[in-house]
Amino acid sequence: MTETRAIETSVAETQIQLPQGVPPLTSIYIYAAGSCNLACRHCWIVPKFQPDGIGGPYVKLEHVEKAIREGKSLGLRSVKLTGGEPTLHPQFRQMVDLTNNAGLDILLETNGTLVDGDLALFLKSRPHVDFISVSLDGATAETHDELRSVPGSFQRALAGIENLVRAGFRPQVICTLHKGNVSEAVEVIAIAEKLGCGSVKFNHVQQIGRGDNFNVIEGLPIPEIINMHRRIEKDIAPQFKIPIYFDIPVAFYSLGKLLVSIGRCTVQNILGLLATGELALCGVGTTIPELIYGNIGTDDLREIWCTSPGLSRLREQVPFQLRGICGRCIHRDLCQGECVANNYHREDGLDAPYILCEEADKLGLFPESRKKVM
Repeated sequence: MTETRAIETSVAETQIQLPQGVPPLTSIYIYAAGSCNLACRHCWIVPKFQPDGIGGPYVKLEHVEKAIREGKSLGLRSVKLTGGEPTLHPQFRQMVDLTNNAGLDILLETNGTLVDGDLALFLKSRPHVDFISVSLDGATAETHDELRSVPGSFQRALAGIENLVRAGFRPQVICTLHKGNVSEAVEVIAIAEKLGCGSVKFNHVQQIGRGDNFNVIEGLPIPEIINMHRRIEKDIAPQFKIPIYFDIPVAFYSLGKLLVSIGRCTVQNILGLLATGELALCGVGTTIPELIYGNIGTDDLREIWCTSPGLSRLREQVPFQLRGICGRCIHRDLCQGECVANNYHREDGLDAPYILCEEADKLGLFPESRKKVM
């Protein structure tokens, strides 16, 4: 969920043969490491904390190779390397080369702490490394390190960003807003712009994984999330040259933003490859086993993609059977419930409405102009 662009599927649809009703598989999210060298209190999955960087589990290279080989006939065009922390993988460079040599676009999500100058230059030398995002959850070491639970992680993240910029990247800075850092949002933007980053994206805490308990105590109330989005769009963004994005459903976009930056949700076109080799809706498979569809080590990817009962339910229910405010929203087919994984976690249903929109509607904050006339 970190990159801001949508993946178009029309080209893939004309070049591959799939059963009726089965969309192309355009992207695989590889959760390369089931561990992390940080212990972020808001993490929506629960990777093992490995402060010394030694441990696992790690996705097998043969699993990555098989997923790419079998995925290409389904329309695969990009791979996102994420984690845990993907750069912890002992064969991380081989995994990048495997994907790069297959001609697939590579998107990397990292906490930046392990990105030294040599790794940054290696990544830049691979032409298909297309997009890199680095987490920075505050403008000070005190704020960032408190959320990440490891002293020194702020300075190491800044160093990682600087190494990427020196190598020629313009990474995106991702900041998850909560009560403890929302006052530093403008400073985070200023830091990113000064460092030479390409954009800033603000997320809010998802109520899943570690974020479930964290959000109850330290997450921003929904009215504050909505107000912060408006403030950034109207007052803060005009002060900067760097593009600024905010993770909020399309229904809350202004008309001007709808005209220039609208994108299509790609939940129907992705699969998550977990460090264990399991194939799932996304990384949520680490905490919700019901959303695991098979294992790349033993199963045929085409068979899973085309016939899995879980994926069939997803295609049947999302977006056409979405309940509550999501079913009444004029952006339903585009937004598709915003985050199916989070919705399922809350109500054990793929057709559940997105909590932000549902609560905003109860509070009278959901835009009336974005509701269908019933």
